[in-house]
Amino acid sequence: MVLRPENRSFWNWLKEPSNPVGKAGRNENGRFLRTEMDDGAIVLGTLDLKGRQLRLQVNSKERAERGRAMLQAGLGDLVRAPLTQIMTPAQAMEDRGTHGRKVSPELQILPEEEVRMIGQMLERYYRQVLDEPVPALGDMTPRQAVQTASGRKKVAIWLKGIENTTVRAHGSGGAMAAYDFGWMWHELGIIRLRK
Repeated sequence: MVLRPENRSFWNWLKEPSNPVGKAGRNENGRFLRTEMDDGAIVLGTLDLKGRQLRLQVNSKERAERGRAMLQAGLGDLVRAPLTQIMTPAQAMEDRGTHGRKVSPELQILPEEEVRMIGQMLERYYRQVLDEPVPALGDMTPRQAVQTASGRKKVAIWLKGIENTTVRAHGSGGAMAAYDFGWMWHELGIIRLRK
């Protein structure tokens, strides 16, 4: 288990260079739920120590089992049997927003800077997704799927789902809600299907 400390009580569990991530981390719509560090290292999960409670947070059942086994092997009798909670991506984002740590004023970024940074991150992420197999598209990449009429309809539904989920998860405001997915529709040649 590769752990990179963020502070004295919070660590990022990072992917080992020779350890493939696989399909873990996709949600039910086939979208990847992947987080990267600034240096590009893939975050498999986080560990947060609060008082006497150690919280492992991951985005798949398989990864939770793997993390639990590694923690149990490393910590032995120092930890008891875990309590498990499963959330949808939207629930996790809402929980993160309402129960997250307070950021000191000097570390806060301006709203327009946050919109720019999140926009860049989302564009980089979704440019990659356009060339990866998506289960909701029959394990085809979006670029492959748009080659047929039925595939174009599936891609339009998939894209609309991404847009709606993003807006619902962040309410009517926020940096992610401001992101314009229009470039994906144009790049895939299905802008006329966007309603």
